[in-house]
Amino acid sequence: MMKETILFAVAACLPISLSAAEPGGWLGFRGDGTSAGDQAPLTLAVGDGGNIAWQREMPGSSVAGPIVIGDLVVSTSSSGQDGEAIFVTGVDLASGQIRWEQSFRATGRPFCHPTSANAAPTPASDGERIFAFFSSNDLCCLSLQGELLWYRGLGYDYPKAGNDIGMASSPVIADGAVIVQVEAQGDSFAAGIDTKTGKNLWRIDRPTSSNWSSPVAIKRPDSSIEVVLSSGNNIIAVDPRTGQQRWAIDEGRGKVSSATPTGRLLLLPGGDLLALNVGDSATLPETAWRNNKLAPQNASVVVRDERLYSLKGSVLVAGNLSDGEIAWQKRLSGIKGTWSTPVVSAKRIYLFDQSGKGLVVEDQGDGAEVINEVELGEPVLASPAIAGKRLVVRGKQTLFCFE
Repeated sequence: MMKETILFAVAACLPISLSAAEPGGWLGFRGDGTSAGDQAPLTLAVGDGGNIAWQREMPGSSVAGPIVIGDLVVSTSSSGQDGEAIFVTGVDLASGQIRWEQSFRATGRPFCHPTSANAAPTPASDGERIFAFFSSNDLCCLSLQGELLWYRGLGYDYPKAGNDIGMASSPVIADGAVIVQVEAQGDSFAAGIDTKTGKNLWRIDRPTSSNWSSPVAIKRPDSSIEVVLSSGNNIIAVDPRTGQQRWAIDEGRGKVSSATPTGRLLLLPGGDLLALNVGDSATLPETAWRNNKLAPQNASVVVRDERLYSLKGSVLVAGNLSDGEIAWQKRLSGIKGTWSTPVVSAKRIYLFDQSGKGLVVEDQGDGAEVINEVELGEPVLASPAIAGKRLVVRGKQTLFCFE
């Protein structure tokens, strides 16, 4: 086995303000996994009379969601002929001013589909550190002040890990480990990496098939934490510190959409939407319900209270979390390809398509209504982030903040 390489590299750091963000975390794709908040803007509008607090051009392209830790917005970018130049940028939530920016050169394969970017996985944070992962399988750990703490070139350690379309699985943090799911036709593995040292805690082989879904962490009734890895082959849950398998289900799931934890249920997309009951004391979760009409196309399912929302291209479907029954379906006029996972605030669903068109859809109980439309003028493939009363959206080249 190749010895892991940890690079304590010196990279360009451009501090503008070094004030730390308030404590808090963004532990994985979509923060807590549900993409729900309380006070996002009622409407989104650009131009004169609009409600953009600020917008900022970023140093490259991205399809990775922004994350928010206190008053700090973190976004990744990539540029260069093949996306080999990678960036992590810390932006002040209130003003949109850049606090710091780090740049690196990818050590792995940066190649990806033209609609994607090397900056594809969404970063994560435990409230003390930021973990930025890239399609090239470069993983860097930064402080909230933008200081480089450690750097792993996983593409250097495992050179056959990657594909020409691009990797996109986002890391998740659990029990002092950052877990990455790197699945491709060559080197295919999942690894738990110590958040403080950057050293492998464990590494397990995974099916040699491309998979873009992200791992998620769940809490079981005995308060133990498990990390769930799903692929087109199976579903497994492992201990985040040891990688020891806790349980497995021999059933393939979707390769693009990620699982959604809701507390007592874990929603797993695939040919149908499978709801596993993880809130009981059984080691192996049992099926609560499943419904093929609730399976999303590309975006992941989002949850708010007892409702779940599934985006099937240009159709938004609402279901009851308790039994998986459909509450309503809404065809969205003018919406093109949808990759960005929506977010939910109160009874409003915020979604964007790959042309940059955004909609605010209101859940009215037994139906839905589009109450707002906005055109950002550039593709959006990343999931937005709700931060208090603000909504942060990453376009391909620009970071937008609505208030």
